[in-house]
Amino acid sequence: MAHPRAKARRGERGSTAIEFALVMIVLVPMFFGTIVMGITIGRAEEAVQVTRDVGHMYGEGVDFTSTDAQQLVQKLATGFDLTTGTGNTVLILSHITTVFAADCTAASVSPCTNQGQGVFTQRLYLGNTSLKASAFGTPPASYLNASGDITASNYLSQSSLVANGWTSVLTQNDGDVAYVLEGYFQMPDLSFLSSGYSATSASGGLYARAIF
Repeated sequence: MAHPRAKARRGERGSTAIEFALVMIVLVPMFFGTIVMGITIGRAEEAVQVTRDVGHMYGEGVDFTSTDAQQLVQKLATGFDLTTGTGNTVLILSHITTVFAADCTAASVSPCTNQGQGVFTQRLYLGNTSLKASAFGTPPASYLNASGDITASNYLSQSSLVANGWTSVLTQNDGDVAYVLEGYFQMPDLSFLSSGYSATSASGGLYARAIF
């Protein structure tokens, strides 16, 4: 016959096991959620830094059609795959300027269809262009030369070269050119932690932008 105290101890052990299981149901998701958040924040900071560094170089006149410049970006973006067509990152580089009447007069363009609008004067890409389009729109490839430049006769008159919403982002004076770098960084290697976090799932990603 079991002693009453022994039965009580067994009951206490059983209650403790149930309480532990209930606590773990809460703690385990919190633990993995904390891991996801921490890694995501770290990756986000890296993505912002890459965007800022490449954007600054772009603003300083670095030619990203050159192999040397592209290799430098690869080094800066360690941890992100910039492989064309298959990588998990795309960098979108744009020159954007606001059209004034004096610009059309100087280029002898009439009518000055895009007067008062922000327009693309150059567009370049690094990485996988299929991942994401620019928030400002995509100039038709037919207007771009080998260096991504767009002629004045086109950007002053073609409505498809207007940068969407640009005038609400930055006010420019006549002759000003903005160097815009947009980065989109997927993190499929973290999707195993939680497919519910769009920033870490194969279909989601981090968007960052720098303007110089």
